[in-house]
Amino acid sequence: MATPWTLEKELCGLIDAASASEALWRLGILKAPAPAPILEEVHGWMRGGAETFIYRFRVLGPGVTHDVLLKAIVAFSTARTLAELGAEWVARRRLLEGEGVRTPRLYHAGRALVVEEFIPEALSSDLRRRARKATHLTDQVVRYAAALGKHGFCPVAPFHSLRTNGRDVFAVDFGQDLGPPGVTSRRGRRLLRDAIKWLNSTGGEPIDESRAAAVFAFHAAKAKNEGIRWS
Repeated sequence: MATPWTLEKELCGLIDAASASEALWRLGILKAPAPAPILEEVHGWMRGGAETFIYRFRVLGPGVTHDVLLKAIVAFSTARTLAELGAEWVARRRLLEGEGVRTPRLYHAGRALVVEEFIPEALSSDLRRRARKATHLTDQVVRYAAALGKHGFCPVAPFHSLRTNGRDVFAVDFGQDLGPPGVTSRRGRRLLRDAIKWLNSTGGEPIDESRAAAVFAFHAAKAKNEGIRWS
């Protein structure tokens, strides 16, 4: 008879920990082992898209709450295993991080499972609530577009999955819709036009296209920005 799945068993199994407290500490979710961390399910396993199932939970401690997402890769491929697909996703993620693109904090990636920080809101929803466009967010979208173009990505709807905590923009989808880098060697302005069009579709005042073009040109031409983050 199959053993029922539990979050505690999953976390312990990822790094061969003896307890949920040890697992949370070794994964980097907690700064130190807690005597009895509280794990609160936000929602059970559900489809996160065509390529993933997701499970969301919170870790509650004295004065602190961590929102965490489990992402199980279920994409179909005849050429690569699910673990190999997961490794490709992490490689794309690291490539974009090297250009200053923000991504959720990654606690674990392996065996076709990703454990990462949950970012609370879709960027499109945040922008629609604002009477005026927030340049600290729109500039980050344009910078993301420049990073994609610089590395030859040819994505499908690259901006729809972006998320935000209100201060920063986070890329969260590194699968088939993003695709591999190096697909195209052309460094045109298509992704800039797509970014402007998408940002304008969220409502409010139109994007300053001159500013967007300058931001795009600056980051598309820049040498690799190791360790830089959006401010």
